Order: sequence, then C-alpha cells, then structure tokens
Amino acid sequence: MLYIPKENTEQKRRFAELLSVGIIMEKVGWGVVTLGAIVAISGLVSCIEDSGMLRGIGAISFPAGLLTAAFGYLVVAFAQVLSCFVSMEQNTHKTVELLNELKSQLPNFNTK
Repeated sequence: MLYIPKENTEQKRRFAELLSVGIIMEKVGWGVVTLGAIVAISGLVSCIEDSGMLRGIGAISFPAGLLTAAFGYLVVAFAQVLSCFVSMEQNTHKTVELLNELKSQLPNFNTK
C-alpha cells in the first residue's frame, strides 16, 4: 500500500503571504470596479437628465468611470494570475513529493 504524506505546517505556509497579497489585490480590484461603475452610471445619468454645467461634468465622469472600472478589472485579473501561479507551484511541489515517495517505495523502478 502506498503511503501518502499528510501536509505539514511548512507546506501549508508556503507562499502564504503571496496568496494573501493576491486575495487583497482582488478585493481592492473589485472595489475599484464598483467605484468605476458607480461613477460611470452617475455620469451617464447626468448627461441624460441634467442640463448646463452638470451635463459637462457627466460627460467627463462617464468615460472616467469606464476607465476606472477597466483598470479595476486589470487588477483583479493580475491578482487571479498571481494566485493561479502559486497554486500551480503548490500542486507541482506536492506531485514531486509523491513521486519521490513512490520512487523510494519501488527501488527497482528505472528512471532515465
């Protein structure tokens, strides 16, 4: 029967700070997306309903809100890529440990 090692605390802590940074970046990114959407919607409403000076402010705030939301999506995407790379490294590390354990249990296994 194969022995599958349990995760130790060192393995659980690998890149914990980097994963935390990714989670925080994702939350901040979604906050920026929300803020940008609110600004864009309020700018669009100002352009449609108001007249005079508020229409000009709405014409400026609508594209600014869209750009802010787009920047927020980029931050979210970068945070998810960061988390994905860390997860890939953790899975690769676990696979190497399991293969080494299997290799030690099968001494006649030929690896070239």
